[in-house]
Amino acid sequence: GQEKFAPKEKLKAFEEKIQIPTTTKKLTILECDLKNAKLLEKIIQSVKPKFIFHFGAQPLVIPSWEDPVNTIETNVIGTLNLFEPIKKNKIKTRVILACTSAEYGTTTSLQRPLKETDPLLAIHPYGISKIATELLARQYYINFGIEIVNLRFFNQTGPRKIGDACADFVRKIAKIELNLSKPIIEVGNLNSFRDITEIKDSARAIWLAAIKGKPGESYNVCSGKKIQIREILNIVLSFSSKKIEIKENISQKLRKTDEDTIVGDNSKIKKDLGWDATIPIEDTLKNMYNYWLIYYSKKGNKQSGD
Repeated sequence: GQEKFAPKEKLKAFEEKIQIPTTTKKLTILECDLKNAKLLEKIIQSVKPKFIFHFGAQPLVIPSWEDPVNTIETNVIGTLNLFEPIKKNKIKTRVILACTSAEYGTTTSLQRPLKETDPLLAIHPYGISKIATELLARQYYINFGIEIVNLRFFNQTGPRKIGDACADFVRKIAKIELNLSKPIIEVGNLNSFRDITEIKDSARAIWLAAIKGKPGESYNVCSGKKIQIREILNIVLSFSSKKIEIKENISQKLRKTDEDTIVGDNSKIKKDLGWDATIPIEDTLKNMYNYWLIYYSKKGNKQSGD
């Protein structure tokens, strides 16, 4: 699943950061809808993968409100469709399951970094669907011995990312800087705090989970630091030479419900896997901004990406 990032960014970051033990650099891409159980089983029978990095999902909050049935079918039934052929065909593999900090939901009211042992009290269909996938993973590990490691990703971003606050800000301001857009930005809630990790750091966590992670366990993938969305916007605004008007609390930019603060405790993943976030958010935002400046400067891309 690569839909959170523009073309193959997660895979690209993974390849760049990790030395994958393989006899060839050529990758074969096999496309499959997770809801197509028969085709998925056929692929698993044929490939017999040593590792499965399960990132296929409907990963967005607002679409999960708009179409909760598709979210549940894709995320929960799709995951079930993955686990079943592994069990049925006795495939010896290790699954790295992409989960989310959205599972914690109202637990964020604890006003401290969240630990893996804290209650999972999701407040939207997306978060609920990912709790269900973790429970499925636990059941298949306990009852059938399938090695599954759960990674609870907090906010991730990086160059080519689309669909989050960081990406929206850098893309819009890059277009304004190039005089491709009016100097006005419409935003939602700027007062919330988030824990944001660069995708290249996340890629290291994924591989370390594959080779060192404890089956049946969940790990927070996070920086352990919080930053306000308003501060992120101000950092990106500092990159531009333009005077830009900010319009806040635009209704279509707001979620039905939104956690005030989401910050994780990463002590477990540090201890078990030796992982930590290393890339400062300022560097990440600058790299993202420069990427979109180059992208929109190229002929043919000037009107794309909105």
